[in-house]
Amino acid sequence: MAIQLPSMLAFERKLETSDALMFSGVWENIATAEKWQEIPITKRQNRSTQSAEGTSDADKIKPNPVSSDSDDANLPLKHDTLKVSFSMRVIGSLGNPFGCNSPDFSKAIKTKTADFKQGEGVNDLAYRYAYNIANGRFLWRNRVGAEEISIVVKAGDHTLNFSAYDFSLTEFEKGNDNSFLQQLTAIIAEGLKGDEKSFVLIEVDAFVKLGYQQHVFPSQEMNMGEKGKVLFKLDGCAAIHNVKIGNAIRTIDTWYNRYAEQKQPIAIEPFGAVTQIGDAFRKNKKEGDLYSLMVDWVNDIDLTPEQQMFVTANLIRGGVFSKSSK
Repeated sequence: MAIQLPSMLAFERKLETSDALMFSGVWENIATAEKWQEIPITKRQNRSTQSAEGTSDADKIKPNPVSSDSDDANLPLKHDTLKVSFSMRVIGSLGNPFGCNSPDFSKAIKTKTADFKQGEGVNDLAYRYAYNIANGRFLWRNRVGAEEISIVVKAGDHTLNFSAYDFSLTEFEKGNDNSFLQQLTAIIAEGLKGDEKSFVLIEVDAFVKLGYQQHVFPSQEMNMGEKGKVLFKLDGCAAIHNVKIGNAIRTIDTWYNRYAEQKQPIAIEPFGAVTQIGDAFRKNKKEGDLYSLMVDWVNDIDLTPEQQMFVTANLIRGGVFSKSSK
């Protein structure tokens, strides 16, 4: 009898990212830790125009009557560089469900991922995660138009230095012979291959030369119903949400059918959803959604190496993957 998707199935994250704190300083002080200061969130109350679609002609010439009492964040007067700092734990025991009410499914997925970890697929995944640290994808809008970007990664006794512009945001080939990238790949792969007691801790500091007083971009809080923009901060320091850092690092999926058309990797998601553009690239079995591939895999239907990497990357992402009750 074919193994079905369990009614209760969950996997814990294997790349556990922290929130990222934002500091300011000058480019020449990259190597001096005490020279960097926290970036505060400030309030701005600006007069704005009425620009919503459907605005009447009479109102188009009037200021917006609603106060734009919004948060803002900038580099200070004498600082030209943004520093973004976060850490990431790579946790072992990949493929073991956190919760599963089907012993047959649990046994099958453990066997498949154990075999997968013996091959090159796990190294290929580790390489892509490492690549998204090296290229500074996690900086999001803070990366745009920067004069220089330097990434410093510490893991155990290793200190690895990257220039983000040596790597691409659209593919994973440029700079693939970088020796530091290869070392970081090996460190992440070691963590993914480990058991339930092992983990690897990686600390990342990114330095972005933007220019004096330039805007920086912390995460924006979801404040449904509020008019003003609220920016994320931790103890008064501007910050980027950990889920946003994690999303950038797992933006490794170039195996979906429409990649040749899109020419952009997308984040690992069960249905290949990209909310920024209102599309999903793996909506069903034909497009290679997680659930169809995972059930095929545990029933010994051959998957391509790319399909196996997609399924395993979803297990690394973690989440509840139970069968729908509908």
